[in-house]
Amino acid sequence: MRTLDYQERVLRTLDDYLDELKAQKVQADQIDAVRAANPNLAIPPLDFCAKAWENLNAVKPLPVRKFKDGTVVPFSPRVDGIGRAVPNVTFKVPTGGGKTWLAVNAVSRIMGRYLGKNEGFVLWVVPNEAIYTQTLKRLKDRQHPYRQALDRAAAGRVKVMEKGDRLDARDVETHLCVMVLMLQAANRQTQETLRMFRDRGDVHGFFPPEGDQAAHAAELKAVPNLDGYQGMFPMVKDSLGNALRKIRPVVVMDEGQKATSDLANKTLYDFNPLFVLELTATPKDVTAKGGGARYANLLVEVTGRELHAEDMIKMPLNLEPRQGTDWRGTLTAALDRLNTLQAAADAYRADRGELAYIRPIMLVQVERTGKDQRDGVHIHAEDVKEWLLQAGLDEAQIAIKTAEQNDLSQPENQDLLSPANRVRVIVTKAALQEGWDCPFAYVLCSLAAASNLSAMTQLVGRILRQPYALKTKVSALDECYVITHHAGTREVVEAIKAGLEKDGLADLVIEVPAGTGATAPGTQRRVERRAEFKSLKVYLPKVLCDDGGALRDLDYETDILSAIDWRDYDPSAVAQAIPENPLLAAAQLQRISLTDGGSDYFRQEEIAAASETLRYDPSYAVRVISDLVPNPFVARSILGRLVDVLKARGFDDKKLGAASGVIVDALRLALDKERTTRAEALFKAGVKAGRIQFRLRLDGNNWVMPETITTFEPDLSPHMTGGDGGPLKRSLFSPVFRNELNTEEQGVAVHLDGEAAVKWWHRNVAKTNYGIQGWQRGRIYPDFIFATGCAGGNGRIVMLETKGDHLQNPDTDYKREVLDFLTENFSWDQAVPAGQLQITQTGETLECALVLMRDIPARLPVLIAGHEP
Repeated sequence: MRTLDYQERVLRTLDDYLDELKAQKVQADQIDAVRAANPNLAIPPLDFCAKAWENLNAVKPLPVRKFKDGTVVPFSPRVDGIGRAVPNVTFKVPTGGGKTWLAVNAVSRIMGRYLGKNEGFVLWVVPNEAIYTQTLKRLKDRQHPYRQALDRAAAGRVKVMEKGDRLDARDVETHLCVMVLMLQAANRQTQETLRMFRDRGDVHGFFPPEGDQAAHAAELKAVPNLDGYQGMFPMVKDSLGNALRKIRPVVVMDEGQKATSDLANKTLYDFNPLFVLELTATPKDVTAKGGGARYANLLVEVTGRELHAEDMIKMPLNLEPRQGTDWRGTLTAALDRLNTLQAAADAYRADRGELAYIRPIMLVQVERTGKDQRDGVHIHAEDVKEWLLQAGLDEAQIAIKTAEQNDLSQPENQDLLSPANRVRVIVTKAALQEGWDCPFAYVLCSLAAASNLSAMTQLVGRILRQPYALKTKVSALDECYVITHHAGTREVVEAIKAGLEKDGLADLVIEVPAGTGATAPGTQRRVERRAEFKSLKVYLPKVLCDDGGALRDLDYETDILSAIDWRDYDPSAVAQAIPENPLLAAAQLQRISLTDGGSDYFRQEEIAAASETLRYDPSYAVRVISDLVPNPFVARSILGRLVDVLKARGFDDKKLGAASGVIVDALRLALDKERTTRAEALFKAGVKAGRIQFRLRLDGNNWVMPETITTFEPDLSPHMTGGDGGPLKRSLFSPVFRNELNTEEQGVAVHLDGEAAVKWWHRNVAKTNYGIQGWQRGRIYPDFIFATGCAGGNGRIVMLETKGDHLQNPDTDYKREVLDFLTENFSWDQAVPAGQLQITQTGETLECALVLMRDIPARLPVLIAGHEP
């Protein structure tokens, strides 16, 4: 296995660090000897790790990282379980950069160059089962380059172990023992519950015989963090954890960013390691208030461009976002791409021979897996498999990898690189994430990008590895491909960028081209309609109030709030809910302050309210509810009735004063709820009676779509693009600036622009464009307005309000109810069916709807079609 240029650079830097570290360690040991011989002298110990880092950085500048405020991330010291300094360095290496190859070569150098021996113990820590299985298999395989590198370091005396294997001190003294361990077990449970920290019968030779109490006491004194039994009969537990603490292993931490919790860090350094090497694509720092921060000590940083220059990754990445509702069409396009790649791979093998074998594999991300999840609506793994079988693949060429089913674990499928393996398609939802590695994976077909972008983000890294880390010089086989179903281009691009950044390839992220022009930022300017829509007249109904025959826009304050009659409101229920002991029930002030010292950093106290504020003031109470009950006389009457009930319950002036805050809060909550109920009833009654109207009118009292709109976006601001990556075609105004839509709205816009049934669409800007007044304060501004169909009574205009899934709340419910109610009560000069408003000039009908973003894939096609399929 060849050592690449950037790998040579990494190992040379490590050599330089180890040489400096060893020199500083010798000096630190000399100082410690002087300190031990002269305990009365105040000689500070030497932090040889920090000194070595400082000296190396002075002659060979190390990677510089900065906080958000611009300050440089400093060196971060580490100590073991008994307070000794521990060298800790991080290799930042992107996915596909050969982290394990660097790790085995680094172990060789740490053992020989720094520790000066070829026997000892290496604790190889991995974050999950996939990486655990993969690493263990390769380290045990004597033919694999990773194992061969270890064999060279230890003269062939290597013993690869698991946590449950028998451990003997003689093995550690004569071999390089490498134990592969998943840290999750220690990270999820307390140490006392772990097998590795319990007494066990297969750890031998590390501690004195059970009856030698003096020797056990000496062990506990020499290594104070050993688990054991103190007192009259001291004894060290004969556990793997204690053996590691005494051995003082070299630790290799794969995916170091996964082990940054306090418990994981404590567990790791409590093993008293001699050296800790972390490997990660995305270093993670841990900050803590009051101290305790831990930063990644970045010794080397490998960039994506270095990997690309060494033929390690497939680049460029080709993206094809496909629109429409037919997921089988997307899968067809992906399968065509796979077949094209297979033909290229067959030709490449014919030219180069058997050693040039490549079998391109496609990953298919679905929406649902599991036997009980197949509902005919969401795209299920079995749906995909059935279609692929129908398309000509056979059972052996399709593997499903989910939490419930793992076809890749079958004996014939375990080695995906073998010419005898027949797998061409792997169907998953989110099971192929970090740790899964197959360089034959070329195509990612995401049928669930719109609903599960996070899973797609993680799957991106699975198609980046170049087979055999060698470019074929066949362009199709040196690139990778992402094909998505029914997801916006910009949204998918952002997910791919996130995936590349997550895999440490931030310098290779895709750049989305911006527009051209020179308008200065912050300058207001006009955006024109498209040429084909310049003469189009678009009318929308307004919510109007019939004021004695004169029509005007409905005003919430005048026509709704002021019209609510509060005279019959009964506050008795509020009064009955006031607690008997308001001093105990009322919220006390909570003061949290720093302590002067000791083990606790904070002190929490309860402070009672000042006595002079505990006075019931009816005038104040009237003022604080005036936004709910505008008439002060009515408000004073309501408060009077409430106080009468409280006095009947035994509340005197003192008790009323103590409860004043509770009284006002409880009354406001009740009035706010009642206001909504009464406003809704008043609004609906007004619509039914014709006092409030939602009509398109012949007299021209309608909202008219403007000829131009304004924007503050400069020309250089990126424009929205269609699903094919080209310009938009059906937006009423052009251009549409990407920054004016959030990611989810961009997806809706791309969908609308890609539907042939949509004549035009418009992104309605809140507060400046079309709004609908309901029975609560504030207008409802539909996010999108679009027209479908054609003239002659078959076309429709739809006003669509969208909400993120996390915004499912009472406000969302209110807006949906307003839009549904107004849709049902459209009217025109002539009678028309409920919910359908005929516009004579164009023959179109109109509909309002609110849809949560999670329901957009199912509901938007229905709104466009005007009926359920």
